[in-house]
Amino acid sequence: MNIAIDFGGTRIKIGLVHEGKVHALRTLPAHSSKGLIPRLPAVAAAVRELLACHRLSIADCEGIGIATPGLVDTVNRTIVSINDKYSDAVGFSFQAWIADTFQLPFVMENDARSALIGETAYGVAQRETDAVLMTFGTGIGTAAMMNGKILHGRHYQAGILGGHLSTDIHGSLCNCGNIGCLEAQAGHWALNQAARQHPHYSQSRLSQLTQLSYLAVLEEALSGDQAATDLLEHLISHWSAGIVNLIHAYDPEVVILSGGLMKSKDHIVPLLSERVCKNAWTPWGKVRIAVAEDPDASVLLGVSRLLSEHTA
Repeated sequence: MNIAIDFGGTRIKIGLVHEGKVHALRTLPAHSSKGLIPRLPAVAAAVRELLACHRLSIADCEGIGIATPGLVDTVNRTIVSINDKYSDAVGFSFQAWIADTFQLPFVMENDARSALIGETAYGVAQRETDAVLMTFGTGIGTAAMMNGKILHGRHYQAGILGGHLSTDIHGSLCNCGNIGCLEAQAGHWALNQAARQHPHYSQSRLSQLTQLSYLAVLEEALSGDQAATDLLEHLISHWSAGIVNLIHAYDPEVVILSGGLMKSKDHIVPLLSERVCKNAWTPWGKVRIAVAEDPDASVLLGVSRLLSEHTA
């Protein structure tokens, strides 16, 4: 049995994984704006409770796989840099925490890369060797695989900064410091600002919502709200541009879409597919667009697979 922990920006997910299946799952609120270290006692307690509920102990486990946002040094198993969450995690010794708390082998990886590993090993892109993933959460995460190998790069940032590729050089300032990032134009955290820029925002039902969501924008657009309709078109334009950027950069056979936005896949994916097919330069053929069936599981499965390879 492997323990897999996904430190998300909104939720921390803890899974017990064996032979490519998540057998048990526990979810905690992340409170990521308050830091990583204050959450670790609750995470450790949740791991032990989850094991106890299934009549298991730490001794029954092969090790722990940890997935986090940010630039992850997979050799030294530390976070090199992270944007706008878990600010105390940079340089934190996960190795010391694991040794003190669990005394188990462990591996670390970026969360989007872990999701891509999970999808190519067990999910919608099994047996694919050239793939990219875009996941829609608080921000927009990406990862890339070429010739069967996950891209890391010399500084651990290859493939994972697709949300910070500019889709509008005259656009909004991103919290990373760049101008017009895909996240700053069409990320979940940027929705309120994007909506307020519409000339009819004050007459829109969107103005009555305290916190916008992708689902709310879609629902109001389908009901005929003009501001929501225009905002949805804005989002589709930027998301599709981001996907085309990934296709042009990494030459994938398949693009995997994941995250909360895909709960509305029946409406969103056809719009994205049409735009991507029109704009992507792929003379060899059409890139397949697939939707992750279980986004919560793919990160846990991916980092667990890495652990199994590490301990084999």
